[in-house]
Amino acid sequence: MNLELPSEKHKDSFLAALKEYDGPQALAVTEQTFSAYLQQSLDYSQGINLKPGLVPATEFWMVDEDGFAGRVSLRHELTDSLLRVGGHIGYTVRPTKRRRGYATRALQLALAEASRLGLEKVLITCDDDNLASRRVIEKNGGILENRLYREEGGVAICRYWVKTGVES
Repeated sequence: MNLELPSEKHKDSFLAALKEYDGPQALAVTEQTFSAYLQQSLDYSQGINLKPGLVPATEFWMVDEDGFAGRVSLRHELTDSLLRVGGHIGYTVRPTKRRRGYATRALQLALAEASRLGLEKVLITCDDDNLASRRVIEKNGGILENRLYREEGGVAICRYWVKTGVES
């Protein structure tokens, strides 16, 4: 498994994977909107045409022998909101590809990309009850800074800092 920028090359497996997701992980991309999605991904990585409140971010696709296996978003900077919840890196693995080590490897590769951007350390957050994600972050050197409790109730957010390898 490696990381690649979104492209036409894995369009079919990407669109098929979207049908496996539900809830907040789902993307509303169709055959008709795929080209616009690719352009938006490229624009956002360059800080172009950002919607209000968004920061430059590079999306990578996890790709294996079958094509699209998941995605990683690397935000180049943090807003106050992202500093609280969201962080620099978010990832999701295609449901049929889970429990194969993809997230651990993808985060490792994303940390190398963050290093290339000059980020010394990155913030990664996850729900306190998401044990799989917590293990992925910790396997990649994540140090738990704290847990933030949501005002509206629900699950706490774990905030981890991970060094990327860049030395200042």
